[in-house]
Amino acid sequence: MTTTVSVLLEATFATAAGVSYTSDQCVSALDKVTCTNESAGTATATVQLLSPDGALTQSFAKAIPAGGSWPFPDVVGQVLASGGKVKVLCPTANAIKARISGRKFT
Repeated sequence: MTTTVSVLLEATFATAAGVSYTSDQCVSALDKVTCTNESAGTATATVQLLSPDGALTQSFAKAIPAGGSWPFPDVVGQVLASGGKVKVLCPTANAIKARISGRKFT
């Protein structure tokens, strides 16, 4: 088994639809999850974990003040099976920057 440490997702929302990472042909461990509010007002970020069949398994939300960030400690340590997803949502476009790092096992 090979382990690769990498940034799994780093993006600013262009739309409220959110951004996601798919654990493609590997198992992924989420080691660090940070959302930063780059807007002038409070914005709510939601981190969702989805199973390979697309079912929502867990969801965590946090209102983040302007210029602030949140490490989503409940998401750290979660493991995605091959085909599993982590999705980050925010109803305010261009407000939240998400960065998720972890390990891929192949």
